[in-house]
Amino acid sequence: MNTTSKVWLFFCWIGVLTMAGLLRFDQLADRPFHFDEATGARITSQRLSSSKGYSFNPEHNHGPLLSAAAEPICQFNGESMWPQMSKLSLRVVPAIAGTLLVMIPLFWRRRFGDVPVLAAGAFLATSPLLVYYSRMFIHEMLLTLCGLAVIAIMFVRPRFSLTVKFGAIGLLVGLMFATKETFAISIIAWTAAGIILGISNIRKINQHNTAKNRKRLWHEYRNPVIAFFLAAGVSSGWYYTDGFSNLSGAWDAVHTFFVYKTTAGHDKAFTYYIEMLAVPTKGGIWWHETLIFILAAVALIRSYLPGKKDNNQENIVRFLAFSAIFHLLIYSLISYKTPWLMCLPWAHVCLLAGLSFRGFPQWKLPVKITAVLLLAGVLFQQQRLSKFASGRFANDTRNPYAYTPTSKDAESIQKWMKDLSKVVSPNALEPIGVVGREYWPLPWYLRDFQSIGYWPEPAPEISRCPVVFAMPEHADAISEQLKGTHTAQPRTLRANVPVMMYLRNDHWRKWMAAE
Repeated sequence: MNTTSKVWLFFCWIGVLTMAGLLRFDQLADRPFHFDEATGARITSQRLSSSKGYSFNPEHNHGPLLSAAAEPICQFNGESMWPQMSKLSLRVVPAIAGTLLVMIPLFWRRRFGDVPVLAAGAFLATSPLLVYYSRMFIHEMLLTLCGLAVIAIMFVRPRFSLTVKFGAIGLLVGLMFATKETFAISIIAWTAAGIILGISNIRKINQHNTAKNRKRLWHEYRNPVIAFFLAAGVSSGWYYTDGFSNLSGAWDAVHTFFVYKTTAGHDKAFTYYIEMLAVPTKGGIWWHETLIFILAAVALIRSYLPGKKDNNQENIVRFLAFSAIFHLLIYSLISYKTPWLMCLPWAHVCLLAGLSFRGFPQWKLPVKITAVLLLAGVLFQQQRLSKFASGRFANDTRNPYAYTPTSKDAESIQKWMKDLSKVVSPNALEPIGVVGREYWPLPWYLRDFQSIGYWPEPAPEISRCPVVFAMPEHADAISEQLKGTHTAQPRTLRANVPVMMYLRNDHWRKWMAAE
């Protein structure tokens, strides 16, 4: 490659990374905090403030890596307590992970060439699904970054010993385990893809399946396999046991696969994911990532077309395709579905779509021009949808990625409580009562107050609370209980989830007088 080409390549990568960063960091704190973000923030605050260290809850928590990654950022920004925490400090973690994800294709630059890996990086940078969840304080983007890095290192040209390579893969698999229990689905999908590849290469395997070769393979891979399991165990165990200070966390990490409790209301049809990503849907604008799906299919089809082949390249393409298919199949068979579960499978597809451009330097000029125009068109459409998804439609239920979004009205609750505290002493507003079960992210917006009681069912003592919030299933009962002492105001907590707010009458009169 000449100097001019290197300069152009450098600036292309700078452009891709800049685009990735802008899409992920621009106005990062604007969107209201989601239900799951607020629970993750609470876990992080407990990690920050607890003198006893972190303790993993196998029934309700995902892995500890997200809160562990957020802890130093919060501390750096002087946020050591629940009331001090900010959306920006927390969301920086997935935004950084989402930006680093874009650089993963560079592992394969020597194997596939510059154009395919650049295209793959650009697809990862602009994918609306990946952009949206890179701006949300949940575990998925850390899982996606580690998962895609596992595949990249698995097939990278060896520059170090196999022991080092397997150790690096084990480290990343351990971090996936420390991020979320769904890493097991990726292990199953990758294993199934490997078996399919093994079957398709059975003749080559049989040629090496002699007693002598088996003995050689055992000596060659014994230490790497040990390094893999050791690195995976140490990296995941470090986080689950809080730096090996709480060894029961290791058992909890395994126990979570048997006792983890999912919440109701997330059952979806088998076709939910494929419709979300590959079928254009009208909702304010047309939502889809169909073109990426088509380019990925082209990459797979090309791997089976006759002609001169690089077997290593074909095996990588097929492994990516089979892994994505098995991920999609497994997640589709599970009735519990949320859109962010597709982040890692879809990253496979984006990487595969980029590899549809392999062999670009050998193409004829008209084909090259067509390919460049196609690439530009796809990237324009992707970044346009990403801006809509994280901007104008960030909280709109027509956006397929805005899953049970928090209402903007929920943000006004915090502002209203602060304004009320200027009229009525903050201590006079406590204790605050919250009645119902699915009240998150309300605690995030009430974090300035110290005394808050949570009742799953209405109770007589609620009448003594100056401020009461009632979830919809108990609004009628609380309205009857407080009809003579409190004034009701309707609010909206999440999409199609109202919350009724009650303010004691003496405070209400002071508020109205101040108004």
